[in-house]
Amino acid sequence: LPSNSTASKRSAAMLGCGLCLHVLWVWASCHDVARADHSPGSDDASQCSDDAADESCALLQIVRRGDAAVEDDVLGRVTVGKTGTFELDGQEVVLLGGNYVVKAAPYFPPLDVVRRDAKAMAEGARAMAYSPSASANGSPRKVLPVVRLGALFEAAMPERGGATEEDLATEIDQDWATKLEDVVAAFAAEGVYVFLDIHQDAFSTTNGGEGLPWWMAAHMQETATEGESYIVSPEHPMKLFVTEATTWLLQELGVPVPSVQTVADENGPDHEDPWRTFSVGSNDGNPQLMNLGNPSIRLNNNDHAWSQGTLLFTMQVQNIAYRFYNSYLDASDRKHLFDPYVAFVLHLCRVWERHPNVVAVELFNEPPAGGLPNLFGKAVNTRHDLFGFYGEVLRVLGGATPAVRAPIAIEDLFGTLPDANPLLTAVLIDSLPAAAASQLRKWASQGQLVLSFHFYPGFATTVDFPRMVQLAKTEAAKLGDGVPIWLSEYFDGTAQHVADNLASAVELGCNAATFWQYADINYTNEQGWFKYDPEIAAKGGPFDSLTNKINAAAWPAYEETVRNGTFWGGEITGGSGAQMDVLKLVPSRSTLSSRSALKAAAAAAAAA
Repeated sequence: LPSNSTASKRSAAMLGCGLCLHVLWVWASCHDVARADHSPGSDDASQCSDDAADESCALLQIVRRGDAAVEDDVLGRVTVGKTGTFELDGQEVVLLGGNYVVKAAPYFPPLDVVRRDAKAMAEGARAMAYSPSASANGSPRKVLPVVRLGALFEAAMPERGGATEEDLATEIDQDWATKLEDVVAAFAAEGVYVFLDIHQDAFSTTNGGEGLPWWMAAHMQETATEGESYIVSPEHPMKLFVTEATTWLLQELGVPVPSVQTVADENGPDHEDPWRTFSVGSNDGNPQLMNLGNPSIRLNNNDHAWSQGTLLFTMQVQNIAYRFYNSYLDASDRKHLFDPYVAFVLHLCRVWERHPNVVAVELFNEPPAGGLPNLFGKAVNTRHDLFGFYGEVLRVLGGATPAVRAPIAIEDLFGTLPDANPLLTAVLIDSLPAAAASQLRKWASQGQLVLSFHFYPGFATTVDFPRMVQLAKTEAAKLGDGVPIWLSEYFDGTAQHVADNLASAVELGCNAATFWQYADINYTNEQGWFKYDPEIAAKGGPFDSLTNKINAAAWPAYEETVRNGTFWGGEITGGSGAQMDVLKLVPSRSTLSSRSALKAAAAAAAAA
């Protein structure tokens, strides 16, 4: 909706309850808490955008942490049913919506933008022509709007911690924590549910991705014992793991062997030393921003390079994956890596407790394989290692006081599923550690486990959509009884096709579906959650997506915004191609010709 329309409606609401609102406003102001200094790129999500009306800002301030419970209580808690469904007040429901992930600071849009988006989502859910097929007992199923909200670990724990070895970062940055709760409450105020997604891609900013705090990768590098690379720097240039064996494997999987790119301007300051700027230890920029400010990194984490899998095939990502998944087994790594991560997960579980519109906490987005090029010594154990990691996380959460009641969502390797690519499955050990399998069954029996999966045909997924959903059902049943399946990411080029696939997913058997991704392009004026100063935008932005090159005309000004903290978001690791207003387009039937055809396709997939 146009912002002026939203503001006018809010103004009318305020006039209708002026005295009550004034009392609430005074109470909220008196009980407000001091916020920490802004992090780089900060645009405090608790504040309205510059063009918002004053009265609209005042109303939004009601949606604050303590006050949000007033509106949160309007929404009932969605729970996991005994048969693997999502339920509200004992009735099966379907959750439909999109991802809402800002991959760099400020990590969340301003609250008035969130509220406007939430309002459009809720209205879209009410306006859609689609009505899901009946539940197993014949009762109708209601569609509830939902977002998969990015909660980035790097934002929650941006610094390593105190000056001593004993004073490690296990506390959450309060400025970020407040923003998260404000955003969750803003969605609740419009009737939108939330999955909290611990989002990452290629692990860390120090090798071009996002997710883990930069200091974790730095710790791994500082404690490397065999000269292995965990970060990108002049001493550890970005390097692919490709060997004869892995080249053969990629070719058998039908994947082009990628290559690392560097800036080609021989007169530029980065040509002879392309990995220096923003790298750990260079004293040339904050390593938390290397994924944005280093031009050679941007040549390898832009959307085109991301679609080629460049970062995932680097030694840095392979080494981090292997070590992080096994971090709970080593005393030092457990202290520096595993324990801070679990503290973050626990914090999100407590957010679930305070906000009934939060459905579940997702542990890890698209976990990469690790251990290459050691294919048969390490890499084949990647899935075993990943689920061992999950099992220990669940065991620790299970011992927390007070008890964790939030459902936990997990993804398999790459966000795909066993048998989605039979050849890939053949080279990975399929069995799970006994302790992990036990924890998964336990959490499933408590109604606290959700299987999340993605559908991106290509390297990790060679089956069609109906078959993929059937594989998800099969995998969920192996994990435990009563595990819902959630299609948490898929992509299509048009809003209508995205909407069609939401209906298809439900009719094929998904309990929830969220497309990649929703962004308010009216706010950003770009195709994702990233904004540029007018001078930079006028020159075409920092990266030329047509030539897949750095835009030399705009780059100097852009890099300065990264250095001075005035940048907003990041066009990295698949962050473009966003859609708006999808829910209202969900049709009365899916893209298959009829629901009977859908059932036939599902039956054929099950037989296959």
